[in-house]
Amino acid sequence: MTQTTLWCDLEKEIPPECLVDDEEIRMSYVLPEDKPPLGVVNIKDADMLISTVKWARRNNRPLLPVSSSPPHYHASMGTPENAFIVDLSNLNKITNINRRNRVAIFEAGVTFERLAAPVRTNKLRMMLPLMPRKGKSVLAAYLDREPIIYPGYQWDISDPLLCLEAVYGTGDLFRTGSAAGPGTIEEQWEGGEFQKGPMGPGHQDWMKIIQGSQGGIALATWCSAKCEVLPMKQRLFLAGADSIGPLVETAYRQFYRKLTDIHFIVDRNALVNMVTKDAGNREMARKASSPWNMIYSVSGIEHFPQERMDYLARESEKESKLQGIMQKEPPIMSADEMLKMLEDPSSGYDNEFHWKDRPLGTHRSVYFQTTMDKAAFYITKFDELANEEGLDTEMIGRYLQPQIGGRCCHLEFIVAADPGRPDDLKKVHDFCQKVAAPLVEYGAFFSRPHGNWAAPAMSKAQSTHKIFQKIKDIFDPDHILAPGRLMLGGEPNA
Repeated sequence: MTQTTLWCDLEKEIPPECLVDDEEIRMSYVLPEDKPPLGVVNIKDADMLISTVKWARRNNRPLLPVSSSPPHYHASMGTPENAFIVDLSNLNKITNINRRNRVAIFEAGVTFERLAAPVRTNKLRMMLPLMPRKGKSVLAAYLDREPIIYPGYQWDISDPLLCLEAVYGTGDLFRTGSAAGPGTIEEQWEGGEFQKGPMGPGHQDWMKIIQGSQGGIALATWCSAKCEVLPMKQRLFLAGADSIGPLVETAYRQFYRKLTDIHFIVDRNALVNMVTKDAGNREMARKASSPWNMIYSVSGIEHFPQERMDYLARESEKESKLQGIMQKEPPIMSADEMLKMLEDPSSGYDNEFHWKDRPLGTHRSVYFQTTMDKAAFYITKFDELANEEGLDTEMIGRYLQPQIGGRCCHLEFIVAADPGRPDDLKKVHDFCQKVAAPLVEYGAFFSRPHGNWAAPAMSKAQSTHKIFQKIKDIFDPDHILAPGRLMLGGEPNA
């Protein structure tokens, strides 16, 4: 089928104004080193998405979902031949926010900065990742299991995602959890049901089949996600140390006693990137920062908020002092300013630069799960591997995010790169793509194995990988959704 015939066939299913074949626009969905997709479909509703998937099945065309603004780092996995981008960013309705049930229901194109204000108006707070970039889709972040900065409120690794509406690779629309019914969504609201139950329908956890599949099983149109009650009083603290060990031990003690809300650990490089929008302040921030820094908050909600907050602050400080750690002010800003920066998704931008891009202009990240007590080991190993490749370890930021109340953690290495120096960018990119293999041998668990990380990660879970492949065959029998992702068939990654 020629490209002209292909477009004519697609225009029978999709309004022409929703189709894009302009090369400059198509290239905006991929990284400069990747080939552009064949076209872009701007999805307006679930029916249009169903039509697009069914058309792709008939014509054997790969579909790659997008719901966030550029840069689209998924493009680093390569673009399959003749692929079409399915742009879900126009699905941007906030359907419902219910304080009594502590839930927000919204579509795939809703961003963190757009959702934050109405959630706060309802006296709730979102479960945020660490300073998400501008234009980042909330649903995309939750589907990819990006870690949130509130580990004490995370009871399952899937939190805060609850229910989904999604279209499988067969073209069938499906709702997971309590959203499946009985009745329409509006009828469920009238009966007091607000899509809080993620399990089901039946005894299966269908949401978890879709979550983490990188768009390879189904394309989600909307979700429900849990929020928490907005505190009446809050205080943020920073504790510094020369090594990560005392901070990890303190964190374990604080989680055991359920003292904190926001809680994460960053090294000096990452902290400087977070707090300095102006390059002129970087050296001042470096001098004021410790080699390792633990940021955490305590709060009071409705009953005796001041007394509760004071107690939690006092007990948290006791646990720090037991490890010889003293609290200090954040560099070049007050604790209140830093708290606002962490809880307001629109406050951390600098002329469109995300905080991870501030050192040189762009970055690549390597992240996996482990336990907090093993973080120091992996940090040493990662630095050794970076040195072997000739990378400057002073251009690497390190971020440890406790998860599920400290039971495990997300460990991330943010490697700065200069987009104006193609050789430098390629060197960083190639290193971050291949470094997973030795880290997996050391025991790192790549629970979100993007791109080339999938091969070494799946090699350690052969039986699980066979189950994933069977699931792919059931829900996407023609392998048109994000082919190659997670090594689930279709054209392999670049």
